[in-house]
Amino acid sequence: MSPHAVMWTCFGVIIGGAWSYLFAVSPSIASDSFTIDLLRSLCLADDDPWSRRSLTAAFVMWSAMILAMMLPTAAPMLSTYMDIADAAREKSMRAVSPTVLAAGYLSVWVVFSFAAIALQAWLQSQAMLSAGEALTQPAVAGGVLLLAGAYQFAPLKHACLNKCARPMPFFLSHWSDAVAGVFRIGFTQGTYCVACCWALMLVMFVTGLMNLVWMAVIGIVMILEKTVEDAKPWSYGVGTVLLISGVATILHLWW
Repeated sequence: MSPHAVMWTCFGVIIGGAWSYLFAVSPSIASDSFTIDLLRSLCLADDDPWSRRSLTAAFVMWSAMILAMMLPTAAPMLSTYMDIADAAREKSMRAVSPTVLAAGYLSVWVVFSFAAIALQAWLQSQAMLSAGEALTQPAVAGGVLLLAGAYQFAPLKHACLNKCARPMPFFLSHWSDAVAGVFRIGFTQGTYCVACCWALMLVMFVTGLMNLVWMAVIGIVMILEKTVEDAKPWSYGVGTVLLISGVATILHLWW
């Protein structure tokens, strides 16, 4: 098996494992399996959202969400890096494993998850999240949708999206054959990705943090933003839907 095939196989196994975990612990999935019931019991939070058990459960959940939703969006970045690395090796130049690049990318999303966990714990302490981890107040939920919708039109969003979708110029101008250098490249690309996608990730607080259907939908939206040839019409369309949904939610049209 070629190195590329090994890399993409590992890539798929990690993403598949993350989705399998989320499926297993999702409260909406009925199961008589002892293994799944045990896994759910180990991942349950207690009544105190700031307790060690609750924060650990939230960290595991957000880590799985990041691997399931964000790692697939890194495919263009990893593919571009491996193409450049292959060209470097053909010239007898050293190239660092793409796993270092992926680690740098994911580390930024881990930082994001800490902020999301703190927000989740605060909302729970204020009784603003339902049992399904969705916002219970239409005005707040609508505000999140309006924020996410407006950000789809922001110049910063599209500047960062361009860096994520077309990483070749950045790689060529910042190329490194050192582990620390490649990790830094991945970290920078991860920063662009967080700046591009953070608002869409917050929509999960509206749909429910463990809603697998909406998790997949939002993940697909982010993948398409980074892979379609001209992302602006797609992003603007998604933004328009979010803005309309935000207004409708605030007006209690479907809440």
